[in-house]
Amino acid sequence: MAEQMTTPAKDEIDAKLDASEARVDARLANFDVSVKTGFAELRTAFAELCADMARQIGELRAEMEKMRADMHKDMKKTVKWVIGFGLANIGAIFAVSRMAEKPTSQADVRPPPIIITIPQPAAPPAAPAPAPAK
Repeated sequence: MAEQMTTPAKDEIDAKLDASEARVDARLANFDVSVKTGFAELRTAFAELCADMARQIGELRAEMEKMRADMHKDMKKTVKWVIGFGLANIGAIFAVSRMAEKPTSQADVRPPPIIITIPQPAAPPAAPAPAPAK
């Protein structure tokens, strides 16, 4: 026996359609709530991440500023040492060049001339003056 297919009545189709729409509406409502709560959680997580990144960037900047100050201090020390070393080298070169100069030999050194002065003979005493007449 073959079963005969019956066409559903309009009311029956409307009821099935309404039930299907209700299920879809419920799913969409659930999906809408899930999306909204998901985005809210993402916003919260993103805000926490941004705050953490800002804190870490601040710490890095402070650390970099400290390193920059240390570098400047070390550069000043290095410049002082280089200048000191340069002056020491100049002094050493001067001292070595003075020591390496050829000493003057005894033959090259002439004693100052000896000046002999002979005293002049004294003039003979003058004759006594004649006595005046009386």
